[in-house]
Amino acid sequence: MSFARDARIEVINSLCQNECCKLSELSAIVHSCGELNINGGQMSVVIKTDMQQVYGIINDTLKRLYGDFAEIMLDEDLNINKSVRYIITVPPSCSKEVLFDCGLARINPQGNFELIKGIDEHIIESPCCALSYIKGVFITSSTAGIKIFEGGPDEDRKFSGYHLEFIFREEEFADDFSALLFSQGISSKKSKRKHLFVLYIKEAEQLSDLLAMVGAFKSVLKLQNEITVRQVRNNINRQNNCFSANVEKTATAAMKQIAAIERIKNKRGLGSLSDGLIRLCELRLAHPEESIEGLAGLMGNVTKSGVNHQLRKLMKLAEEL
Repeated sequence: MSFARDARIEVINSLCQNECCKLSELSAIVHSCGELNINGGQMSVVIKTDMQQVYGIINDTLKRLYGDFAEIMLDEDLNINKSVRYIITVPPSCSKEVLFDCGLARINPQGNFELIKGIDEHIIESPCCALSYIKGVFITSSTAGIKIFEGGPDEDRKFSGYHLEFIFREEEFADDFSALLFSQGISSKKSKRKHLFVLYIKEAEQLSDLLAMVGAFKSVLKLQNEITVRQVRNNINRQNNCFSANVEKTATAAMKQIAAIERIKNKRGLGSLSDGLIRLCELRLAHPEESIEGLAGLMGNVTKSGVNHQLRKLMKLAEEL
């Protein structure tokens, strides 16, 4: 299973059993992926989801609060990902009552029935209900672009950024949910994708906080482990890049030094130099791969700065020639 699906299942297993919280969960689920069907004057709420466990949540709530049961069937129309989806239907006998109780519908001042696009503040009034509402939206509307690797060759690992998003059909719903997350210390950003509104989180620390808040603790550990692996790999890559740059720098400098020595040798001969410079020239020609520090070690009685000074003297002399 994917990281996102594992996290959603964890959240389902951590749901609160208080009646007020069950209503908040139901409100979040219906608001996130529910539709209202009216047929022959009868009103029914229909929920479409790829999580079969959502049926158990809805059925348990309907039984406890309304003494009724929902129906479930497979959606025959494949979605864009060609994954299995389920259609859960709340019976007409309690659908209207569910909409009113969940803060999803009201009678307007003109006496007409209308749906509420945002989040009814009464449904998230208590802290436990606010958290349950966030869990309900997480279960039905969240997707995560995070690839967690369970072993395997390190060369096969392809890293991407950390990305979790919530998808909404109404902008008011997206804005209210963003405010709800912010009240819990989670910051999100909003974008529009065709006719949908997306809240997304890309900071690893914020993602960890969100997962911990909704009860997906195993997913938090997986994410933290992935963050550590990526940091170690990045550090190794930086060290390797630094080493490669130093090697390239050393090789370039050595080539210039050897060219200078050859020029001096051809123009006036190495015998014209002091014994110390002759010794350095011989070592540089014999060990073109050595760094200045390595040459100092081969010289024996000269420091790194001393070798560097002598090499600059040779380069200047070659330039004059």
